[in-house]
Amino acid sequence: MVVKVAERRSGLRLRRIVAVAVTVVLFLSIGIFVGWGLLQTRTTMVTGVIGSEKEPFFDDPRVRDRFAELGYTIEVSTAGSRTIATDIDLSEDDFAFPSSTPSAEELQKNEEVQEDRLYEPFFSPMVILSRTPVVESLAEAGLATQENNGSWTFDMSAYLELAGKGRRWRDMPGDFGGSNPNVVLVRTTDPRSSNSAAMYLVVTSYLLNGESIIDTQIDPKLVDRVSGLFLDQGNPPETSQQPFKQFVSLGASHTPLLWAYEAQYISAKVNEANFPDDIVLLYPSPTTFSTHTVVALNEKGAEVGRYLTDDSELQRLAVEHGLRPNGDGTAFTDFTEEKGLNVRPSIDSIVYTPTYNALDGMLNAIEKRYSDGGVPPASEDIDNAAVSPPHSPDRDDLEG
Repeated sequence: MVVKVAERRSGLRLRRIVAVAVTVVLFLSIGIFVGWGLLQTRTTMVTGVIGSEKEPFFDDPRVRDRFAELGYTIEVSTAGSRTIATDIDLSEDDFAFPSSTPSAEELQKNEEVQEDRLYEPFFSPMVILSRTPVVESLAEAGLATQENNGSWTFDMSAYLELAGKGRRWRDMPGDFGGSNPNVVLVRTTDPRSSNSAAMYLVVTSYLLNGESIIDTQIDPKLVDRVSGLFLDQGNPPETSQQPFKQFVSLGASHTPLLWAYEAQYISAKVNEANFPDDIVLLYPSPTTFSTHTVVALNEKGAEVGRYLTDDSELQRLAVEHGLRPNGDGTAFTDFTEEKGLNVRPSIDSIVYTPTYNALDGMLNAIEKRYSDGGVPPASEDIDNAAVSPPHSPDRDDLEG
Protein backbone atom coordinates (compact mmCIF):
# COMPACT_ATOMS: atom_id res chain seq x y z
CA MET A 1 0.00 0.00 0.00
CA VAL A 2 2.82 2.42 0.86
CA VAL A 3 4.48 1.60 -2.45
CA LYS A 4 1.32 2.38 -4.45
CA VAL A 5 0.89 5.77 -2.74
CA ALA A 6 4.51 6.64 -3.48
CA GLU A 7 4.08 5.65 -7.13
CA ARG A 8 0.92 7.75 -7.38
CA ARG A 9 2.64 10.79 -5.86
CA SER A 10 5.57 10.34 -8.18
CA GLY A 11 3.25 10.21 -11.21
CA LEU A 12 1.47 13.36 -10.09
CA ARG A 13 4.79 15.14 -9.59
CA LEU A 14 5.96 14.11 -13.09
CA ARG A 15 2.73 15.32 -14.69
CA ARG A 16 3.07 18.64 -12.88
CA ILE A 17 6.65 19.04 -14.12
CA VAL A 18 5.59 18.28 -17.71
CA ALA A 19 2.68 20.71 -17.44
CA VAL A 20 4.97 23.47 -16.16
CA ALA A 21 7.51 22.75 -18.90
CA VAL A 22 4.85 22.89 -21.61
CA THR A 23 3.57 26.18 -20.18
CA VAL A 24 7.08 27.67 -20.14
CA VAL A 25 7.72 26.59 -23.75
CA LEU A 26 4.37 28.03 -24.81
CA PHE A 27 5.08 31.39 -23.18
CA LEU A 28 8.60 31.46 -24.65
CA SER A 29 7.21 30.75 -28.12
CA ILE A 30 4.64 33.50 -27.74
CA GLY A 31 7.36 35.85 -26.53
CA ILE A 32 9.62 35.06 -29.46
CA PHE A 33 6.74 35.49 -31.91
CA VAL A 34 5.70 38.80 -30.40
CA GLY A 35 9.30 39.97 -30.21
CA TRP A 36 9.88 39.12 -33.86
CA GLY A 37 6.68 40.92 -34.78
CA LEU A 38 7.81 43.99 -32.87
CA LEU A 39 11.20 43.81 -34.57
CA GLN A 40 9.50 43.68 -37.94
CA THR A 41 7.24 46.62 -37.16
CA ARG A 42 10.21 48.65 -35.97
CA THR A 43 12.11 48.48 -39.26
CA THR A 44 12.53 51.78 -41.02
CA MET A 45 11.00 52.08 -44.48
CA VAL A 46 13.43 53.28 -47.17
CA THR A 47 12.45 53.90 -50.79
CA GLY A 48 14.65 54.25 -53.84
CA VAL A 49 14.77 54.22 -57.63
CA ILE A 50 17.20 51.74 -59.19
CA GLY A 51 18.41 50.60 -62.60
CA SER A 52 16.32 47.58 -63.59
CA GLU A 53 19.33 45.24 -63.87
CA LYS A 54 19.62 45.35 -60.05
CA GLU A 55 15.98 44.36 -59.52
CA PRO A 56 16.77 40.63 -59.02
CA PHE A 57 19.20 41.56 -56.23
CA PHE A 58 16.72 43.73 -54.35
CA ASP A 59 13.94 41.16 -54.89
CA ASP A 60 16.04 38.39 -53.34
CA PRO A 61 14.36 37.36 -50.03
CA ARG A 62 17.80 36.96 -48.47
CA VAL A 63 18.64 40.58 -49.27
CA ARG A 64 15.32 41.73 -47.84
CA ASP A 65 15.87 39.64 -44.71
CA ARG A 66 19.36 41.02 -44.21
CA PHE A 67 18.13 44.60 -44.48
CA ALA A 68 15.37 43.72 -41.98
CA GLU A 69 18.01 42.43 -39.58
CA LEU A 70 19.78 45.76 -40.01
CA GLY A 71 16.51 47.57 -39.27
CA TYR A 72 15.32 48.53 -42.75
CA THR A 73 12.58 47.60 -45.18
CA ILE A 74 13.60 48.53 -48.73
CA GLU A 75 11.09 49.35 -51.45
CA VAL A 76 12.41 50.11 -54.95
CA SER A 77 11.05 51.09 -58.33
CA THR A 78 12.99 50.82 -61.59
CA ALA A 79 13.87 53.22 -64.40
CA GLY A 80 16.60 53.81 -66.95
CA SER A 81 19.67 55.46 -65.45
CA ARG A 82 19.52 58.52 -67.69
CA THR A 83 15.85 58.92 -66.77
CA ILE A 84 16.75 58.66 -63.08
CA ALA A 85 19.36 61.38 -63.47
CA THR A 86 17.21 63.88 -65.32
CA ASP A 87 13.48 63.13 -65.48
CA ILE A 88 12.18 61.51 -62.27
CA ASP A 89 10.75 63.32 -59.24
CA LEU A 90 12.80 61.94 -56.34
CA SER A 91 11.24 64.12 -53.64
CA GLU A 92 9.58 61.09 -52.00
CA ASP A 93 12.63 58.83 -52.26
CA ASP A 94 15.60 58.29 -49.97
CA PHE A 95 18.14 57.18 -52.54
CA ALA A 96 18.69 56.70 -56.25
CA PHE A 97 20.85 53.91 -57.67
CA PRO A 98 21.76 54.51 -61.33
CA SER A 99 24.17 52.24 -63.12
CA SER A 100 26.94 54.60 -64.17
CA THR A 101 29.22 57.27 -62.80
CA PRO A 102 28.12 59.95 -65.32
CA SER A 103 24.44 59.52 -64.41
CA ALA A 104 25.28 59.57 -60.70
CA GLU A 105 27.36 62.73 -61.10
CA GLU A 106 24.55 64.51 -62.94
CA LEU A 107 22.07 63.39 -60.32
CA GLN A 108 24.42 64.58 -57.57
CA LYS A 109 24.55 68.00 -59.20
CA ASN A 110 20.79 68.24 -59.80
CA GLU A 111 19.87 67.13 -56.28
CA GLU A 112 22.73 69.05 -54.63
CA VAL A 113 24.06 65.93 -52.93
CA GLN A 114 27.34 66.12 -51.02
CA GLU A 115 30.30 64.03 -52.20
CA ASP A 116 30.23 61.89 -49.05
CA ARG A 117 26.69 60.78 -49.92
CA LEU A 118 27.88 58.83 -52.97
CA TYR A 119 28.60 55.11 -52.61
CA GLU A 120 30.02 52.67 -55.17
CA PRO A 121 29.41 49.19 -53.71
CA PHE A 122 29.90 47.20 -56.91
CA PHE A 123 30.36 47.32 -60.68
CA SER A 124 29.76 45.21 -63.76
CA PRO A 125 31.59 45.08 -67.09
CA MET A 126 29.46 45.31 -70.22
CA VAL A 127 29.27 42.09 -72.23
CA ILE A 128 27.53 40.59 -75.25
CA LEU A 129 25.21 37.60 -74.91
CA SER A 130 24.50 35.21 -77.75
CA ARG A 131 23.67 31.57 -78.53
CA THR A 132 25.96 28.74 -79.58
CA PRO A 133 25.00 28.62 -83.31
CA VAL A 134 25.43 32.40 -83.58
CA VAL A 135 28.83 32.31 -81.87
CA GLU A 136 29.98 29.56 -84.21
CA SER A 137 29.04 31.79 -87.14
CA LEU A 138 30.82 34.78 -85.57
CA ALA A 139 33.94 32.69 -84.97
CA GLU A 140 34.02 31.56 -88.61
CA ALA A 141 33.66 35.18 -89.71
CA GLY A 142 36.52 36.28 -87.45
CA LEU A 143 34.41 38.30 -84.99
CA ALA A 144 34.61 35.92 -82.03
CA THR A 145 37.55 34.04 -80.53
CA GLN A 146 37.57 31.51 -77.71
CA GLU A 147 40.44 32.02 -75.27
CA ASN A 148 42.44 29.34 -73.47
CA ASN A 149 40.32 29.63 -70.32
CA GLY A 150 37.14 28.95 -72.30
CA SER A 151 35.83 32.51 -72.31
CA TRP A 152 34.95 34.30 -75.56
CA THR A 153 36.19 37.62 -77.00
CA PHE A 154 34.08 39.71 -79.38
CA ASP A 155 36.06 41.98 -81.72
CA MET A 156 34.23 45.32 -81.63
CA SER A 157 36.30 46.91 -84.43
CA ALA A 158 35.64 43.99 -86.78
CA TYR A 159 31.96 44.12 -85.84
CA LEU A 160 31.66 47.84 -86.64
CA GLU A 161 33.32 47.27 -90.00
CA LEU A 162 30.87 44.46 -90.77
CA ALA A 163 27.83 46.47 -89.63
CA GLY A 164 29.04 49.47 -91.61
CA LYS A 165 28.98 47.38 -94.79
CA GLY A 166 25.41 46.27 -94.10
CA ARG A 167 26.33 42.57 -93.75
CA ARG A 168 23.22 40.48 -93.13
CA TRP A 169 22.81 37.35 -91.06
CA ARG A 170 21.77 35.32 -94.10
CA ASP A 171 25.18 36.10 -95.63
CA MET A 172 27.13 34.99 -92.58
CA PRO A 173 28.98 31.64 -92.56
CA GLY A 174 27.61 28.63 -90.72
CA ASP A 175 24.09 27.37 -90.17
CA PHE A 176 22.54 30.16 -88.13
CA GLY A 177 21.70 32.91 -90.65
CA GLY A 178 19.35 31.00 -92.93
CA SER A 179 16.99 33.48 -94.54
CA ASN A 180 17.36 36.10 -91.76
CA PRO A 181 17.41 39.41 -93.71
CA ASN A 182 18.55 41.63 -90.83
CA VAL A 183 21.88 43.43 -90.68
CA VAL A 184 24.33 42.02 -88.13
CA LEU A 185 23.71 44.35 -85.20
CA VAL A 186 24.04 44.15 -81.45
CA ARG A 187 20.69 44.71 -79.72
CA THR A 188 20.68 47.43 -77.03
CA THR A 189 18.28 49.36 -74.89
CA ASP A 190 17.08 52.87 -75.68
CA PRO A 191 19.99 55.36 -75.51
CA ARG A 192 17.48 58.10 -74.65
CA SER A 193 16.79 56.54 -71.26
CA SER A 194 19.04 53.61 -70.39
CA ASN A 195 22.59 53.38 -69.09
CA SER A 196 23.47 50.12 -70.83
CA ALA A 197 22.85 51.73 -74.24
CA ALA A 198 24.95 54.70 -73.14
CA MET A 199 27.77 52.26 -72.30
CA TYR A 200 27.46 50.82 -75.82
CA LEU A 201 27.76 54.37 -77.12
CA VAL A 202 30.91 54.87 -75.02
CA VAL A 203 32.64 51.97 -76.76
CA THR A 204 31.36 52.45 -80.32
CA SER A 205 31.93 56.21 -80.35
CA TYR A 206 35.49 55.68 -79.06
CA LEU A 207 36.30 53.28 -81.91
CA LEU A 208 34.54 55.30 -84.62
CA ASN A 209 36.26 58.45 -83.32
CA GLY A 210 39.71 57.09 -84.10
CA GLU A 211 40.12 55.43 -80.69
CA SER A 212 39.61 58.74 -78.90
CA ILE A 213 37.14 59.47 -76.11
CA ILE A 214 34.49 61.90 -77.34
CA ASP A 215 34.35 65.44 -76.00
CA THR A 216 31.74 68.17 -76.04
CA GLN A 217 32.55 69.11 -79.66
CA ILE A 218 29.97 66.99 -81.45
CA ASP A 219 31.03 65.75 -84.88
CA PRO A 220 27.91 65.41 -87.13
CA LYS A 221 29.59 62.66 -89.17
CA LEU A 222 30.27 60.68 -86.01
CA VAL A 223 26.64 61.15 -84.96
CA ASP A 224 25.54 59.79 -88.35
CA ARG A 225 27.70 56.69 -87.97
CA VAL A 226 26.79 55.96 -84.37
CA SER A 227 23.06 56.73 -84.71
CA GLY A 228 22.60 54.00 -87.29
CA LEU A 229 23.74 51.38 -84.79
CA PHE A 230 20.74 52.32 -82.64
CA LEU A 231 18.10 53.43 -85.15
CA ASP A 232 18.40 50.29 -87.26
CA GLN A 233 17.27 48.22 -84.27
CA GLY A 234 13.73 49.58 -84.51
CA ASN A 235 11.82 50.68 -81.42
CA PRO A 236 14.13 49.87 -78.51
CA PRO A 237 13.18 48.85 -74.94
CA GLU A 238 13.70 51.40 -72.19
CA THR A 239 15.32 49.34 -69.44
CA SER A 240 17.90 46.56 -69.54
CA GLN A 241 15.76 43.78 -68.05
CA GLN A 242 13.27 44.00 -70.92
CA PRO A 243 15.56 42.90 -73.78
CA PHE A 244 17.30 40.44 -71.46
CA LYS A 245 14.01 38.65 -70.77
CA GLN A 246 13.21 38.65 -74.48
CA PHE A 247 16.65 37.30 -75.30
CA VAL A 248 16.23 34.42 -72.85
CA SER A 249 12.66 33.52 -73.79
CA LEU A 250 12.52 34.18 -77.55
CA GLY A 251 15.89 32.80 -78.62
CA ALA A 252 18.52 33.67 -81.20
CA SER A 253 16.08 34.25 -84.08
CA HIS A 254 14.77 37.30 -82.22
CA THR A 255 17.99 38.56 -80.62
CA PRO A 256 21.21 37.05 -82.01
CA LEU A 257 23.40 39.51 -80.07
CA LEU A 258 22.51 41.41 -76.90
CA TRP A 259 24.50 44.14 -75.17
CA ALA A 260 24.09 43.47 -71.44
CA TYR A 261 25.60 43.60 -67.98
CA GLU A 262 27.79 40.68 -67.01
CA ALA A 263 25.83 40.54 -63.75
CA GLN A 264 22.58 39.82 -65.61
CA TYR A 265 24.08 36.68 -67.12
CA ILE A 266 25.67 35.41 -63.89
CA SER A 267 22.57 36.09 -61.77
CA ALA A 268 20.27 34.26 -64.19
CA LYS A 269 22.73 31.43 -64.84
CA VAL A 270 23.11 30.73 -61.13
CA ASN A 271 19.63 31.49 -59.81
CA GLU A 272 17.19 30.57 -62.61
CA ALA A 273 16.48 26.86 -63.04
CA ASN A 274 15.37 27.07 -66.68
CA PHE A 275 18.13 29.32 -67.98
CA PRO A 276 19.04 27.98 -71.47
CA ASP A 277 22.28 26.03 -71.70
CA ASP A 278 23.22 27.40 -75.13
CA ILE A 279 23.56 31.03 -74.02
CA VAL A 280 27.15 32.21 -74.45
CA LEU A 281 28.88 35.12 -72.72
CA LEU A 282 31.30 37.16 -74.86
CA TYR A 283 33.59 39.94 -73.66
CA PRO A 284 33.74 42.85 -76.12
CA SER A 285 37.22 44.08 -76.93
CA PRO A 286 37.26 46.81 -75.92
CA THR A 287 34.46 47.11 -73.36
CA THR A 288 33.67 49.45 -70.49
CA PHE A 289 32.60 49.20 -66.85
CA SER A 290 29.28 50.18 -65.38
CA THR A 291 29.85 51.46 -61.83
CA HIS A 292 26.63 51.16 -59.85
CA THR A 293 26.47 54.25 -57.65
CA VAL A 294 24.12 54.96 -54.73
CA VAL A 295 23.18 58.63 -54.53
CA ALA A 296 21.86 59.14 -50.99
CA LEU A 297 19.19 61.83 -50.80
CA ASN A 298 19.01 61.80 -46.98
CA GLU A 299 20.44 59.95 -43.99
CA LYS A 300 18.26 56.86 -44.52
CA GLY A 301 19.55 56.58 -48.07
CA ALA A 302 23.09 57.04 -46.78
CA GLU A 303 22.61 54.09 -44.42
CA VAL A 304 21.56 51.92 -47.35
CA GLY A 305 24.64 53.03 -49.30
CA ARG A 306 26.94 52.28 -46.37
CA TYR A 307 25.46 48.84 -45.75
CA LEU A 308 25.62 47.89 -49.44
CA THR A 309 29.29 48.91 -49.45
CA ASP A 310 30.47 47.62 -46.08
CA ASP A 311 28.17 44.81 -44.92
CA SER A 312 29.84 41.47 -45.68
CA GLU A 313 26.56 39.58 -46.03
CA LEU A 314 25.11 42.04 -48.55
CA GLN A 315 28.40 42.02 -50.46
CA ARG A 316 28.29 38.21 -50.55
CA LEU A 317 24.72 38.25 -51.88
CA ALA A 318 25.69 40.86 -54.48
CA VAL A 319 28.40 38.49 -55.73
CA GLU A 320 25.78 35.74 -56.06
CA HIS A 321 23.91 38.10 -58.37
CA GLY A 322 27.01 38.58 -60.50
CA LEU A 323 27.99 42.02 -59.19
CA ARG A 324 31.70 42.59 -58.68
CA PRO A 325 32.55 44.25 -55.33
CA ASN A 326 34.61 47.42 -55.57
CA GLY A 327 36.82 46.13 -52.77
CA ASP A 328 38.33 42.64 -52.59
CA GLY A 329 37.61 40.75 -55.81
CA THR A 330 38.56 37.30 -54.56
CA ALA A 331 35.00 36.55 -53.41
CA PHE A 332 33.73 37.10 -56.95
CA THR A 333 36.47 34.95 -58.49
CA ASP A 334 35.96 32.16 -55.94
CA PHE A 335 32.20 32.16 -56.52
CA THR A 336 32.35 32.04 -60.32
CA GLU A 337 35.00 29.32 -60.24
CA GLU A 338 32.88 27.30 -57.81
CA LYS A 339 29.92 27.57 -60.20
CA GLY A 340 32.06 26.61 -63.20
CA LEU A 341 31.37 29.85 -65.10
CA ASN A 342 33.64 31.00 -67.93
CA VAL A 343 33.94 34.45 -66.39
CA ARG A 344 37.15 36.43 -66.50
CA PRO A 345 38.61 37.45 -63.14
CA SER A 346 39.97 40.64 -64.70
CA ILE A 347 39.44 42.55 -67.93
CA ASP A 348 42.20 44.50 -69.62
CA SER A 349 40.72 46.17 -72.70
CA ILE A 350 38.68 49.00 -71.16
CA VAL A 351 37.36 52.28 -72.56
CA TYR A 352 36.92 55.05 -70.00
CA THR A 353 33.63 56.93 -69.97
CA PRO A 354 33.55 60.52 -71.24
CA THR A 355 32.35 63.38 -69.07
CA TYR A 356 28.61 63.58 -68.50
CA ASN A 357 28.35 66.68 -70.71
CA ALA A 358 30.17 65.00 -73.61
CA LEU A 359 28.12 61.81 -73.34
CA ASP A 360 24.87 63.73 -72.88
CA GLY A 361 25.63 65.88 -75.91
CA MET A 362 26.03 62.80 -78.09
CA LEU A 363 22.90 61.21 -76.63
CA ASN A 364 20.90 64.37 -77.31
CA ALA A 365 22.10 64.34 -80.91
CA ILE A 366 21.02 60.70 -81.27
CA GLU A 367 17.71 61.52 -79.59
CA LYS A 368 17.07 64.12 -82.29
CA ARG A 369 17.63 61.44 -84.93
CA TYR A 370 14.98 59.31 -83.23
CA SER A 371 12.56 62.24 -83.23
CA ASP A 372 13.30 63.10 -86.87
CA GLY A 373 12.61 59.47 -87.77
CA GLY A 374 9.30 59.45 -85.90
CA VAL A 375 10.39 56.79 -83.42
CA PRO A 376 8.22 57.07 -80.26
CA PRO A 377 9.59 56.76 -76.72
CA ALA A 378 10.22 53.17 -75.65
CA SER A 379 7.50 51.31 -73.79
CA GLU A 380 8.18 50.27 -70.22
CA ASP A 381 5.81 47.31 -70.65
CA ILE A 382 7.76 44.17 -71.53
CA ASP A 383 4.61 42.57 -72.98
CA ASN A 384 4.17 45.44 -75.44
CA ALA A 385 7.80 45.67 -76.49
CA ALA A 386 8.71 44.57 -80.00
CA VAL A 387 8.68 40.77 -80.32
CA SER A 388 9.70 40.45 -83.94
CA PRO A 389 13.25 40.71 -85.30
CA PRO A 390 14.14 44.40 -85.60
CA HIS A 391 14.17 45.83 -89.12
CA SER A 392 17.67 46.69 -90.28
CA PRO A 393 18.03 48.50 -93.61
CA ASP A 394 21.36 49.02 -95.32
CA ARG A 395 23.59 51.58 -93.62
CA ASP A 396 25.89 53.05 -96.24
CA ASP A 397 26.45 56.05 -94.00
CA LEU A 398 28.13 53.80 -91.41
CA GLU A 399 31.05 53.18 -93.72
CA GLY A 400 34.28 55.08 -93.41
